[in-house]
Amino acid sequence: MKPLPLISSIALLGLATSTLAQTPAAEPRNPDSSNPAAASSPHQRDATHGTHGDSTKMASSGDAAMGGPVTPKAFVTKAAQDGMTEVEVGKLAQSKAQSPEVKKFAERMVKDHGKANTELETIAAGKSLQVPKKLDAEHQSMVQELSGKSGAEFDSAYSQHMAKAHAKAVALFESASKLDDSELAAFAKKTLPTLKEHKQMADRLMSGAREASTGDASTSR
Repeated sequence: MKPLPLISSIALLGLATSTLAQTPAAEPRNPDSSNPAAASSPHQRDATHGTHGDSTKMASSGDAAMGGPVTPKAFVTKAAQDGMTEVEVGKLAQSKAQSPEVKKFAERMVKDHGKANTELETIAAGKSLQVPKKLDAEHQSMVQELSGKSGAEFDSAYSQHMAKAHAKAVALFESASKLDDSELAAFAKKTLPTLKEHKQMADRLMSGAREASTGDASTSR
């Protein structure tokens, strides 16, 4: 009877060996996904670089939208359109605004932008650059939209438009200040401080219009 346990042990050992042979080898660990250099496939590398790449593209797009390279012709056209619009809506504000501060600001816009428009036209003429004589469809639409408002509603819409328009104008003139055309670059540099002052004034007007609107809403309750 003693040989039986030995046979059973041998059989059990054979079964265990067979089971181990059938067990698949452990797969190698994936490379550290946080390390872009360790990604083993184009898909993995794209995934690890995706966020950085997108943010770089967004930054580049933002730079172009807010003061990227501009040509002399494009600058003259854009600055003239914006300047004429400021004068037109400034005249509207003098008759439609409710706030004395808004009317005073509008008077300043007509004066400053009218002067800048004349100077830009003189510079452009010496370079045979065509200056638009009337507003394009986009700017004319802005004027028409504001012309349909009056009183406090006009004050709010006008101040918001001025804040946004001058933010864009500052970006445009900062870009133009780097032009190879020294005369246009000098004009842009000289005009920039005034535009930045306009932007600060418009921001204050917009805050005041919001406070006034909030106060009116509370009173009506």
